[in-house]
Amino acid sequence: MIYLDYASTTPLNKTVMKEIKKYFYNIFANPSSLHFLGQKSLKAVDESREKIKEIINADFPNEIIFTSSATESNNLAIKGLAFLYFFRFKIKPHIISSKIEHPSILEPLKDLKNLYLIDYDLVDVDKFGVVNIDDILKKIRENTLLISIHYVNSETGTIQPIYKISEAIKIINEKRKDFKIIFHTDASQAPLTEEIDVKKLGVDMMTISSHKIYGPKGIACLFKKNNILIERLISGSNQEFSIRPSTEAVPLIVGFSKALEIVTRQRKIFRKKADSLRRYFIKKLKENKINFEINSELKLTSPKILNLFFPQKTSQEILIYLDSKKIYVSSGMACKSRSNQPSEVLSILYPNSERPFKSIRFSFGYETKKEDLDKVVNYLKKFLH
Repeated sequence: MIYLDYASTTPLNKTVMKEIKKYFYNIFANPSSLHFLGQKSLKAVDESREKIKEIINADFPNEIIFTSSATESNNLAIKGLAFLYFFRFKIKPHIISSKIEHPSILEPLKDLKNLYLIDYDLVDVDKFGVVNIDDILKKIRENTLLISIHYVNSETGTIQPIYKISEAIKIINEKRKDFKIIFHTDASQAPLTEEIDVKKLGVDMMTISSHKIYGPKGIACLFKKNNILIERLISGSNQEFSIRPSTEAVPLIVGFSKALEIVTRQRKIFRKKADSLRRYFIKKLKENKINFEINSELKLTSPKILNLFFPQKTSQEILIYLDSKKIYVSSGMACKSRSNQPSEVLSILYPNSERPFKSIRFSFGYETKKEDLDKVVNYLKKFLH
């Protein structure tokens, strides 16, 4: 098979698998147990948290809150903040985000607004899918308490100017007397190719997902600065500093931290490789006179993602054909693929166009080879000519 859907998920790294096995079979105790085996489990969780803290340059280990998924982390950031301000401080928060966010941002905003707990605005993006910082600033109100902008778009790979946005928010916050604006970014698609140092980015909260970086599924985290207060969404015991109660998934936490350690160490190498693969693929498509257009500005995107428009066939037709050849690609974000709807991101970028119905996302990983791309090009040539 040829797998080119790494933006939806990645296989588990073999080194990570070796690392986590013993926490399923040998050191399997509950980290809350006081006996020796329980304390060994707790030590593994503490060491993993410390490792992630160091990698993202957080100040304290308790700024890393483990969750079950990036979706949960995003919900915790948005709903946790909204509940705190609405119910405790009696303030109806205003939140700003963008029109091309992941559903785990957009749906919580809709839900909260339907419950009359928040107001929100979504900013437009330019033709390349980049937010305009001035547009964000224009939408700020007195009760704006959160701005959430994703780091790397999962469909086009477009990288948002997170640091510049954070700098603009800092200037606004300096003039504010009461509540400061909190800045959150969903960085689920970022760690393989982009810097995730929270100080360099200037973020207050950040979501990271394990299964996007060769770690296990079912684990993610929310970085939250210590001075940011949020309400917990799940009630229970005092795990995760009482913010996210439930018995810690020790093997998954260990695997997540190990995977993040590996991809951070290899980021520059992989970025170079992904860039080379993407350029090679485009070159081969052109050499074979395949009719296509790129749905992004390459210099503004993560090199692991390439979204292409093929005018001759629909996305579904191309997907089914490639699937029959054991070539696995996507027409957009995996969580929306079963709805059989055109890409919402491309519908925003290219309104009144057939592009959302005729585009394919190719995403590259450590295992991708140029020979794989040669085969894909040959099959596309046969099918599209």
